Amino acid sequence: MKIFLAGAVSFAYESQIKKYELYEKVLKKKFKKAEIITPKTIWEFRENFKNEHKRTKELVLNINMVNFDLDHIKTSDLIVCDLSELSTGLGLELGVVLENKKDIIFFFEKGSYISNMITGAFPNSKFVIYENEKDLEKLLNENLD
Repeated sequence: MKIFLAGAVSFAYESQIKKYELYEKVLKKKFKKAEIITPKTIWEFRENFKNEHKRTKELVLNINMVNFDLDHIKTSDLIVCDLSELSTGLGLELGVVLENKKDIIFFFEKGSYISNMITGAFPNSKFVIYENEKDLEKLLNENLD
């Protein structure tokens, strides 16, 4: 079991930090085998990461881009996905789609390799094969009603 204890950290008063220690103590006693992620845990991770890694502008941009992307997936009502090109990033996005139980429709060009992991992970989703851009436009119109 994993328990996440949420609360302010950066601007928390010492009294609030002490409360977190109490929460942690009680949670550990009640749930002996649980992993407990506390605000202190998160703060320590942040500080250790900052000390161990030199953050370049590119890394910061990449982190923000990923967060932007995944946040939008989580808040979307429908995902439309083209599987014609292989992409590691798409695999990450599809994991978030699956985890958040989002509706998704897959499109892919005839002859494209489609991983069994995708068809197995989304057995109830629609998979639409197209032959060219004109066919894709027609199939999009037909399948997005």
